Amino acid sequence: QLFGNIFIQTIGNMTKADEESICGVKSIGSGEIKRQPSWSDINSLIGRIETLEQERGDEAIPLVTASDDAAGVDDYKENNLVSTKELEPPTLRRRASSRRGIITRMMLGSRRGSIEEDVEEVEQKYDDFELPESTFTFLIAEPIISTSFGVGVVSYGMSLACLVLALCNELDNGTDDNPYGIAEVTMNVRAVQFLGVIIGVLMDDEIPTGLELIGKALEQRKDSDKHFSTCRIFLSSLLRISIGAMFLTCLFFVVIQESNVLDIFFDVLALEFVESIDDVVFQLCRRGFFSRRLKIAANQNHAIQCSSSSGTRRLRKWSNRIIRFVYAAIMIGMCVGLSYITAQQPTGEYGCTSIVVRFGDEVWEDSWVTLVDKMCSVDSDCSQKCFQGFCHEKRLLIYSHFNGLYVMDGTVAERPRYVEMNKEKGNPFKDTIPAEIIYCEDIESWVFFHPRILTALDSEDSNECQWLLRSEQTEDFDLVELSTGFWRLWDGKIVDDYRIDIDCAECSNDADCNYMGTCVDEPGLDQKCECFDGRFGIFCQFETPCAVIRSEKDVNTTLEIVRDFDQDDDSIDFVVVYGRPMYAARMQGKPYSLMRDGYPGQEEQYFKVEHPINASVAVVPHKHNTPDGYDDDDFFEIANQTLAFQQLMKNYTFLLRYTGSRWYGQIINPDLSSKSFEEEEYHAFWQNSFSGMGQEDNSTLIISEATNTAKPAGVDFFEMRRRNKVFEGGIYDYDYSPYGVLLPLVTLEGAGFFHCNKPSE
Repeated sequence: QLFGNIFIQTIGNMTKADEESICGVKSIGSGEIKRQPSWSDINSLIGRIETLEQERGDEAIPLVTASDDAAGVDDYKENNLVSTKELEPPTLRRRASSRRGIITRMMLGSRRGSIEEDVEEVEQKYDDFELPESTFTFLIAEPIISTSFGVGVVSYGMSLACLVLALCNELDNGTDDNPYGIAEVTMNVRAVQFLGVIIGVLMDDEIPTGLELIGKALEQRKDSDKHFSTCRIFLSSLLRISIGAMFLTCLFFVVIQESNVLDIFFDVLALEFVESIDDVVFQLCRRGFFSRRLKIAANQNHAIQCSSSSGTRRLRKWSNRIIRFVYAAIMIGMCVGLSYITAQQPTGEYGCTSIVVRFGDEVWEDSWVTLVDKMCSVDSDCSQKCFQGFCHEKRLLIYSHFNGLYVMDGTVAERPRYVEMNKEKGNPFKDTIPAEIIYCEDIESWVFFHPRILTALDSEDSNECQWLLRSEQTEDFDLVELSTGFWRLWDGKIVDDYRIDIDCAECSNDADCNYMGTCVDEPGLDQKCECFDGRFGIFCQFETPCAVIRSEKDVNTTLEIVRDFDQDDDSIDFVVVYGRPMYAARMQGKPYSLMRDGYPGQEEQYFKVEHPINASVAVVPHKHNTPDGYDDDDFFEIANQTLAFQQLMKNYTFLLRYTGSRWYGQIINPDLSSKSFEEEEYHAFWQNSFSGMGQEDNSTLIISEATNTAKPAGVDFFEMRRRNKVFEGGIYDYDYSPYGVLLPLVTLEGAGFFHCNKPSE
């Protein structure tokens, strides 16, 4: 009771300043800003109580001084005021606990009230919203008919125009197959794309600012000193949001089309600069670079005075939630889009899944070929070399034998792996090991190779990835585009500046079908051309070939197209190999009508060659006019050494078929049919159509010039002599071209050896 009276008396004797210290009230202007009592105020009060106790003659009881380092009222109560309880005498402890309890209750009550006052003070502080330093503010605060308002409109137009032009440029990079121009990239670049999107979204402040302004327009007090038009705030905010939306749209397209790490960051920064044109123009206006009037307008402080009612506060909370939701939705949406693109890339969605490859007529005479069906332990087990348990032999590698369709089958080094297809219908090989085109990380280039063809038996001397052809150093994914550049070819040494032709085998519209067919999208397959009647080819580029062709030397010698009665639901009723038809005729004996030399002893009678009317001198094209007429017939001389060939000459099929760049005329087994041909899995290289190395490849009698024509009619042909190295030990020098000596079957270039028979013929 005594201490209570003392405390009441103390309170009564306190000055108004002391009361303000305890109650935490201080007048400022016309309003009041309340604050909580500080620890110094509490210590001052405790000091006054001690002084009064001493004046009354009571024994001074040491009081723990409050400290600013205390964690809070609870800590102070537990650690300081109560901690000395057990050390004090009972009487003094009651006095101390009594006065301390009064002070503690006063402190706790004051603290609870101050928390609510703090919240009110913070919210009151942010009730007034200052307009951003941007030319968009001119659209809100300045008169419509004013220079500053016009500057705001012009700044918006500049930003929007730049972003629209950037977006149009990105959309122009698309194709019919890839309308958005999505780049195929490695996972490292893809990770940078994700970072670019996240950084771009964080850098964009137009959308959140626009949404916040719309919320502030709804919170604006109607009785404020300066009331801004709600419609103008809405208009300015929507324009601001449109700039942000265009920025994010351009950002997404720029990121997904870019395949270089630094370019991604540069593009993001460039777009951010374009988006912030309004801020740049505003700062220039503020510094007076344009005019005094604009400087005055830019240096004005404009604030929206918002209501502090409970309803407005709820609106403010929902406004903040919407802004956070929009931020999260934009970032999640763009990341989900990139994730989808990442998942689709390995399927070839954004590139060609099938390509048509055309190599030139180049050859490599000493390629090492692995004979997987001939195992060995020593060289004597093989005709040439035993290496790693398999026989190896050198062959003439004719690159055009590997022309044709290649289809994507998985990935290598995060890029498509293209695998060679069957030469007849474009299906996968069943038994034949196909060639491949892959990306070789060791040399950072695309390479053409075959697992069974080695550049050297010693791994130290072999090419990286055993490449036979390689592109320039690149990180590109698009083989079609790379085909326009120079490649390198291996023929025992590097041949620079080599050209190849690669086209996407898929169509995107009827123009890709040469307007001779319709581009259709088959379920589960890529788009392909369905050709009109009378056309064939991957792109309907060829006319249907004639059914019968005849020899220029003997009109009675004709070859008929090999029919395919199982048409596989297409309109082509003939066998196609390397994209061309085959012609065949049943024969017996030596085919003089298809060779340069005539029939024995009756040349003039059976030649029946008509010379052009403009020829001044009639030259019999099938006679040798030089001392060395290359009349040694190595084809039959070598082949006739076997009983099997002698039997074959009694009944055989003469077959004319395409091999990638040339037509080969071959003597083969008479049991030829479309079904047997399909089972054969014909491949010009692996079937030894011509290698110039041994007896097994001596089925080719005549050969055409290099051509891309759809039929052999009108193409010049040659008979090959001294083309087989089996005769190298003979009397002739075999230092000839890879095809030996080519004797033209007709004298005049371009006259052609075969011609189409008319239906009446």
